[in-house]
Amino acid sequence: MEHPPTRNIPTRSSDIGFVRRLTLTVVTIFVIFMAIIGIAWFVMHPHDPSFTVTSLSVSNFTVSDSQLTGVFEAGLTITNKNKKIQLILDNFGVVILYGETVLSEAEVQQPILLVKMSNKSMKVDLVTTNSAKFVHKVVQENLVEEWNKGVVNFDVKMVVRVGFEAGIWPSKEKTLCVSCGDLDVEFYSTKDTGKLLGIGKNCNIVEAKP
Repeated sequence: MEHPPTRNIPTRSSDIGFVRRLTLTVVTIFVIFMAIIGIAWFVMHPHDPSFTVTSLSVSNFTVSDSQLTGVFEAGLTITNKNKKIQLILDNFGVVILYGETVLSEAEVQQPILLVKMSNKSMKVDLVTTNSAKFVHKVVQENLVEEWNKGVVNFDVKMVVRVGFEAGIWPSKEKTLCVSCGDLDVEFYSTKDTGKLLGIGKNCNIVEAKP
C-alpha cells in the first residue's frame, strides 16, 4: 500500500518565533530612527522665538462701579533666531491683565510663518466690554486710582503653539507661555486714551507644562 507524500506543516511555535523576531526588528528600527531624529534635533539646537511688546494703546477706556470698557491694541514683534529652522506659530491666544485680573482676550486667527533668521511685526486688537462685574472691588479701586493719576500698569500674556521645521526631518512642537509685564500706559488729559510709555519690553518665555 502506498502512503501519501508527507508535507511540512509549520508548527505553532515556529509562527510565534517569526512574529517575535519581526516585532523585535520593527521595534529596533523604530528606536534607532527615533534616536537619529533626537540626535539631529539636539545638534541643530532649536531656539524658541522671542517676543517683544513694541506698543500698547488704549482707547474708549471707561472705569466705573458698573462699567469697565476699552479697546486695546497690542503691537508685537516675534523673532526667529534659528539659522536652519523655520517656525510656525498657531493656537495663539493673547490676554490683557491688570494685576492677576483678565480684562480682555483675543485669538490670532491665522498661523504665523517665520522663516530662518526673520522677524514679524503684528497688531492684536482686544476689546473689553462691561467687564466690571467680573472685577473684584479692590482691584477696581486700585485701577481707578492709577487711572486718575494718569498711568496704569498692565500685563500682556500669551499662549502659543510653536512648530519647528528643518528640511526632511520630522517637525517637533511645543507650547510656550509668554509673559510681558510692567507695561505702563500713560493716559492723556481726556483719560479715555493712552499709550505705552517707553520703547517697549521684551517678554519672558517658559514652556507650558503638559
